[in-house]
Amino acid sequence: MGIEELVAKIQQGDSEAFGRVYDMFAQRIFRYVRLKISSREEAEDILQEVFVRAFGSIGTLDPKKMNFSAWLYRVASNTINDFYRKKYRTPEIVDIEAGMQIAGNSSPERDTETRLSMETVNKAIKLLPVQYRQVLELRFAQEFSVAETAKILGKTGLAVRLIQHRALKKLENIIANLYD
Repeated sequence: MGIEELVAKIQQGDSEAFGRVYDMFAQRIFRYVRLKISSREEAEDILQEVFVRAFGSIGTLDPKKMNFSAWLYRVASNTINDFYRKKYRTPEIVDIEAGMQIAGNSSPERDTETRLSMETVNKAIKLLPVQYRQVLELRFAQEFSVAETAKILGKTGLAVRLIQHRALKKLENIIANLYD
């Protein structure tokens, strides 16, 4: 059964159809949310909020006129934005021991090297414009095709390829400057 049929059943009140849609998209949406939210628990809460919002507004959706996946990613993006708006208005209490790690089986040198590499890439990505970050996240972290990324962002495939090219060039320059 295709997504259009499932959406039609949900609009008629079939909660089992919504469960099937959840099963189809939850893992991908969670990965998308997790890229933007560092806490797994907060990301799980946001995932649930995404599907609550989607369920609440799916009645007005016409799946024949809109790409359902793109719509759901927009709901996720808006939910993440709302989360950050709320978070920045509320002070956060930080546990001093939260940053400490318990020794593992891997070598300290390898752990440090991996952590430094990841920190460098994360720093560099945060310095990119939002549009560049979105394209890179959808293309490489979520593994969407150019066409799927274009639908999600409401752009043409050519625009996505151009943004991706510029984003990778800028990322390369940022990383090079971090090591200078």
